[in-house]
Amino acid sequence: MSSRRGMHKVEFFTHIDEIKSMYENGYVVLKILYEELKKRHNWSMSYWSFCKYMKEEVLTQNSDITPKSKAEIQAKKEAAEHLETLEKKEQATFEKTETKSTEPNLESAKEINKDLAAEYLENMEGLGKY
Repeated sequence: MSSRRGMHKVEFFTHIDEIKSMYENGYVVLKILYEELKKRHNWSMSYWSFCKYMKEEVLTQNSDITPKSKAEIQAKKEAAEHLETLEKKEQATFEKTETKSTEPNLESAKEINKDLAAEYLENMEGLGKY
Protein backbone atom coordinates (compact mmCIF):
# COMPACT_ATOMS: atom_id res chain seq x y z
CA MET A 1 0.00 0.00 0.00
CA SER A 2 1.00 3.58 -0.45
CA SER A 3 2.69 5.49 2.34
CA ARG A 4 0.36 8.49 2.15
CA ARG A 5 -0.67 10.10 5.40
CA GLY A 6 -3.15 7.89 7.24
CA MET A 7 -2.52 4.77 5.16
CA HIS A 8 -0.95 2.92 8.11
CA LYS A 9 -4.17 3.40 10.03
CA VAL A 10 -6.16 2.16 7.03
CA GLU A 11 -3.92 -0.90 6.74
CA PHE A 12 -4.37 -1.65 10.43
CA PHE A 13 -8.13 -1.19 10.57
CA THR A 14 -8.71 -3.07 7.31
CA HIS A 15 -7.40 -6.17 9.05
CA ILE A 16 -8.52 -5.47 12.64
CA ASP A 17 -10.64 -8.63 12.93
CA GLU A 18 -7.78 -10.81 11.73
CA ILE A 19 -5.38 -9.03 14.11
CA LYS A 20 -7.68 -9.55 17.10
CA SER A 21 -8.27 -13.17 16.17
CA MET A 22 -4.55 -13.90 15.83
CA TYR A 23 -3.80 -12.14 19.12
CA GLU A 24 -6.49 -14.10 20.94
CA ASN A 25 -5.23 -17.34 19.42
CA GLY A 26 -1.71 -16.94 20.78
CA TYR A 27 0.16 -14.37 18.71
CA VAL A 28 0.82 -12.28 21.83
CA VAL A 29 4.35 -11.24 20.88
CA LEU A 30 3.68 -8.11 18.85
CA LYS A 31 6.86 -8.34 16.79
CA ILE A 32 5.95 -11.82 15.54
CA LEU A 33 2.34 -10.80 14.91
CA TYR A 34 3.50 -7.71 13.00
CA GLU A 35 5.97 -9.66 10.85
CA GLU A 36 3.37 -12.31 10.01
CA LEU A 37 0.80 -9.71 8.97
CA LYS A 38 3.40 -7.73 7.03
CA LYS A 39 4.24 -10.88 5.02
CA ARG A 40 0.59 -11.72 4.39
CA HIS A 41 -0.58 -8.24 3.36
CA ASN A 42 2.59 -6.51 2.13
CA TRP A 43 2.19 -3.67 4.60
CA SER A 44 4.14 -0.45 4.42
CA MET A 45 3.22 0.25 8.04
CA SER A 46 6.11 0.49 10.48
CA TYR A 47 6.38 -1.65 13.57
CA TRP A 48 6.13 1.52 15.67
CA SER A 49 2.77 2.42 14.06
CA PHE A 50 1.53 -1.13 14.47
CA CYS A 51 2.36 -1.11 18.20
CA LYS A 52 0.67 2.27 18.60
CA TYR A 53 -2.59 1.02 17.06
CA MET A 54 -2.38 -2.29 18.93
CA LYS A 55 -2.06 -0.42 22.23
CA GLU A 56 -4.98 1.89 21.41
CA GLU A 57 -7.38 -0.63 19.90
CA VAL A 58 -6.60 -4.15 21.07
CA LEU A 59 -4.51 -4.19 24.23
CA THR A 60 -6.54 -1.63 26.20
CA GLN A 61 -9.80 -3.41 25.36
CA ASN A 62 -8.41 -6.77 26.44
CA SER A 63 -6.44 -5.52 29.44
CA ASP A 64 -8.57 -7.56 31.87
CA ILE A 65 -7.99 -10.73 29.87
CA THR A 66 -4.38 -11.86 29.88
CA PRO A 67 -3.12 -14.59 27.57
CA LYS A 68 -2.92 -16.93 30.57
CA SER A 69 -6.56 -16.39 31.48
CA LYS A 70 -7.48 -16.80 27.81
CA ALA A 71 -5.78 -20.18 27.87
CA GLU A 72 -7.71 -21.08 31.01
CA ILE A 73 -10.97 -19.99 29.39
CA GLN A 74 -10.16 -22.10 26.32
CA ALA A 75 -9.27 -25.11 28.49
CA LYS A 76 -12.55 -24.79 30.40
CA LYS A 77 -14.46 -24.54 27.13
CA GLU A 78 -12.77 -27.65 25.78
CA ALA A 79 -13.43 -29.52 29.03
CA ALA A 80 -17.12 -28.59 28.86
CA GLU A 81 -17.31 -29.77 25.24
CA HIS A 82 -15.59 -33.03 26.18
CA LEU A 83 -18.01 -33.56 29.06
CA GLU A 84 -20.96 -32.90 26.74
CA THR A 85 -19.61 -35.48 24.28
CA LEU A 86 -19.26 -38.06 27.05
CA GLU A 87 -22.81 -37.37 28.23
CA LYS A 88 -24.13 -37.86 24.68
CA LYS A 89 -22.26 -41.16 24.36
CA GLU A 90 -23.59 -42.31 27.72
CA GLN A 91 -27.14 -41.36 26.70
CA ALA A 92 -26.78 -43.24 23.40
CA THR A 93 -25.48 -46.32 25.23
CA PHE A 94 -28.37 -46.12 27.69
CA GLU A 95 -30.88 -45.85 24.87
CA LYS A 96 -29.38 -48.90 23.14
CA THR A 97 -29.58 -51.04 26.29
CA GLU A 98 -33.07 -49.77 27.03
CA THR A 99 -34.18 -50.70 23.50
CA LYS A 100 -32.66 -54.16 23.80
CA SER A 101 -34.40 -54.85 27.09
CA THR A 102 -37.83 -53.86 25.75
CA GLU A 103 -37.50 -55.91 22.57
CA PRO A 104 -39.20 -59.30 22.91
CA ASN A 105 -36.88 -62.22 23.36
CA LEU A 106 -36.83 -64.58 20.35
CA GLU A 107 -37.47 -67.66 22.49
CA SER A 108 -40.41 -66.09 24.29
CA ALA A 109 -41.83 -65.00 20.91
CA LYS A 110 -41.63 -68.59 19.65
CA GLU A 111 -43.43 -69.83 22.76
CA ILE A 112 -46.15 -67.22 22.38
CA ASN A 113 -46.59 -68.22 18.72
CA LYS A 114 -46.85 -71.91 19.66
CA ASP A 115 -49.46 -71.12 22.29
CA LEU A 116 -51.45 -68.99 19.85
CA ALA A 117 -51.24 -71.69 17.17
CA ALA A 118 -52.43 -74.35 19.62
CA GLU A 119 -55.28 -72.13 20.77
CA TYR A 120 -56.23 -71.43 17.15
CA LEU A 121 -56.29 -75.15 16.33
CA GLU A 122 -58.47 -75.88 19.38
CA ASN A 123 -60.93 -73.21 18.31
CA MET A 124 -60.99 -74.53 14.77
CA GLU A 125 -61.57 -78.09 16.00
CA GLY A 126 -64.46 -76.81 18.08
CA LEU A 127 -65.98 -75.30 14.97
CA GLY A 128 -65.49 -78.53 13.08
CA LYS A 129 -63.04 -77.18 10.60
CA TYR A 130 -60.23 -79.65 11.55
